[in-house]
Amino acid sequence: MKYAAKQVPGAKTTFLQLDTGKMKSVKAFATAFLAKFDRLDVLVNNAGCGYFKKEDRVTEDGFEAFFATNYLGPFLLTKLLLDHIKKSNGRVVCVTSIEHWEGSYDFEKVTQKTGKLSYATSKLMMMLMAFELCRRESVQGIAVNPGAVFSGIWWYLRGWKAKIWNLLAPLFLLTTKQGCATIVHAATADGLPTKSCYLSPYKQKSWCRYHSDLLGFFNGPTIAVGCPKAYKDANWQKLWDFSEEKIKPYL
Repeated sequence: MKYAAKQVPGAKTTFLQLDTGKMKSVKAFATAFLAKFDRLDVLVNNAGCGYFKKEDRVTEDGFEAFFATNYLGPFLLTKLLLDHIKKSNGRVVCVTSIEHWEGSYDFEKVTQKTGKLSYATSKLMMMLMAFELCRRESVQGIAVNPGAVFSGIWWYLRGWKAKIWNLLAPLFLLTTKQGCATIVHAATADGLPTKSCYLSPYKQKSWCRYHSDLLGFFNGPTIAVGCPKAYKDANWQKLWDFSEEKIKPYL
């Protein structure tokens, strides 16, 4: 499957600064956006980080860094822009990861301190948020696993590890063009499921859904099935209520 960029006559790009790890930055961005634009057709929540230095593991707002940057910031942003999205009959794309399978549903415990489940849980949260948006707000929310991509996310590797990784990784990881294809498809394609939609760049095998969604040949944007626990709407509501309590001071 091939993808080609299309030029749109008269299209313009506007830059507005945003740091999803800082709630005041999220609010400032939303305020600036709402003052400048009267509609929002697609919101892609793709900002995040896969590694934090020890001194950066707690944000200025007192939140665990993966939770704040990868999830709570995007959640707050979505809430602040929700009226514009609804008015435009728009959609929200939440970039998750294969690691959502390893995430914890003990949200309070996991978000207190950075640990081995922090990143995975932040990506699970993105998936649950997409599903609950459909149920609670009647907004099309789509969860996307972009795949294992040879991109700048591996910036933290140093020395001989970086050299070996940069040599071997291109042999089995997706290119950045392939990595963004599923996200772009989620943002633009017609006919996608309106409930619990999860897309992957890989073709899953029914007998090993996890491993066939972990790494493989690029199949193009494909409707997939995530961790079974992620489809329980009680977990969607639990996360939503937990998140709304956390963002109360910033609304």
